[in-house]
Amino acid sequence: MTFVQVGKMKTAPQIETRDMVLLQALAAQGSLSGAADVLEQPVSSVSRALKALERRLQVALLVRTTRRMELTQAGRLLLERSHQVLQSLADIEADLARVAGSPSGLLRVNTSASFMSHVLLPLIPRFAKAYPGIDLELRSSDEIVDLIQEHADVAIRIGTMAASSLRAVLLGSCRRLVLASPAYLQRHGTPRGVKDLATHRLLGYIGADALNRWPLSHGHQQELSIRPAICVSHGEMLHQLALAHQGIACLLDFSVAADRRQGNLVELLPQFNLSPPNPVHIVYYRRAPTDTRIQAFINFMREHAESWVTISGDGPA
Repeated sequence: MTFVQVGKMKTAPQIETRDMVLLQALAAQGSLSGAADVLEQPVSSVSRALKALERRLQVALLVRTTRRMELTQAGRLLLERSHQVLQSLADIEADLARVAGSPSGLLRVNTSASFMSHVLLPLIPRFAKAYPGIDLELRSSDEIVDLIQEHADVAIRIGTMAASSLRAVLLGSCRRLVLASPAYLQRHGTPRGVKDLATHRLLGYIGADALNRWPLSHGHQQELSIRPAICVSHGEMLHQLALAHQGIACLLDFSVAADRRQGNLVELLPQFNLSPPNPVHIVYYRRAPTDTRIQAFINFMREHAESWVTISGDGPA
């Protein structure tokens, strides 16, 4: 019998996957407290983990400025390699799930607060039943987020897509409608033309000029720039203010479908709303082959598009 001598194993790596996740959280949040919130750990634990990692590597990864924490050159290098390593591990998991024949593992989804509340969350029980092996992490943001920094596998975005390295799958379309509650209209009157809006309380967004341009044609203009009486940071706040009879808002049709059916909100000036529908896409980073979890989510959302796609004027299709 011949024996083959195997050489001694090299020293175990000084960096673990949890270290890479920690660094990504610190880089994305810019503070120990922010990273602690994302990781659901005490700030003291995050601080100790960072110090232990720097001690093992014998290099500083972050430095404090007057406003936030910044990565050192070594930290930036480790962060870049961390993205690659964690993505490779995710791809391996996807390949193993593909071999097993059933999607499994964690899928992280990011979308706007309105789409999350009115479309995605009501569909989650069906998705969980169809794909019990997939765990979901759901986050909402009305801003366009970087998928890597936000630790998102997929995002659902509304509006025309800018050129990018992301893959985009069209789910459907939606429209922006101008609405108010019957109680508000009873008190303040119903506008018959676009110019009449100048005498009404208009509800809009903070620092979002594009969203404060309503899709109402008047004269030679295809949009109406408004000056809001109340400004908010996301669409769900506008929705609640409109329901509370606080003014006129411009909201996405899927977010108000139930309210229009029940008579809680009424569409205004539909004859002036000539804007084309806004496309709704699922976006994700290019992978070959596509992660089975992402493909399962795409297939599911396309199959259930009829549950939220609406038609202006007559309510849900």
